[in-house]
Amino acid sequence: MNTGRTIDHFVVTVPDLDRAAAAFEALGFTLTPRAQHPWGTANRLAQFTGGNFIELLEIDRPALIDAEQRDYDFGGFTKDFLSRGLGPSMLVLATEDAEADTKRYAAAGIASYARFDFERTGRLPDGSEAKMAFSIAHTADPAMPSAGFFTCQNRYPENFWKPEFQVHGNGAQEIVAVYLAAADPAAHGEFLSGFSDGTVSETADGIDVSCGTHAVHVLTPEAAAKLGAAPDLSHGPRFIGAAIVSDNPPTKRSLPDASHGMLIVWR
Repeated sequence: MNTGRTIDHFVVTVPDLDRAAAAFEALGFTLTPRAQHPWGTANRLAQFTGGNFIELLEIDRPALIDAEQRDYDFGGFTKDFLSRGLGPSMLVLATEDAEADTKRYAAAGIASYARFDFERTGRLPDGSEAKMAFSIAHTADPAMPSAGFFTCQNRYPENFWKPEFQVHGNGAQEIVAVYLAAADPAAHGEFLSGFSDGTVSETADGIDVSCGTHAVHVLTPEAAAKLGAAPDLSHGPRFIGAAIVSDNPPTKRSLPDASHGMLIVWR
């Protein structure tokens, strides 16, 4: 039986969105047009037919980041993350009730913040615009200051998901797992289980945390190195990449580079 919430999206935070987007397009991804958040960040997305997506994120209006005042400081986390490097930064799971998740976190004994709602305008493939709205439930682990966690309730999915943005030259169809590197993987199982509402199992490389039909693979530094990643763990665990299902997969994994820092393992 699958337990836990499935992956909604995976955030890759970069200092230069245009450069990272060009690298992703060169890898065969189709990206949505640039969009902006009201708190000072901008993004482009790679949407998948499996119902999740990669978000490339940059800070494009720093003054708004510094002015943000909320229970959970999304912009502040992003700014701090970029001060230590770039790459995969946040794991987002799907939810149908973000408010209930804030209570679930508290019951699990992990950090719980006030639900956050926001709206933005999105540009559709035909050039028109449509309303996008989301409810967010953040949590955090002090032992993982370089890794962000929240669930996302999409209030207008009919405006968000567009087939034209879901066809990729590399055949990408779905994120099925994300990789997190940690000096002591088992030390983070309780938090990750509380976040995902899933179960934890030991592996030869660390631990796996179930997220419905998806998973978080928490790897030792040695196991991460075997995949081609060498994350700086001086500020705690870091996400290093994702496993993506493809119907036309490249023959080799995509290694982190200076534009985006993300490892992609094709399945």
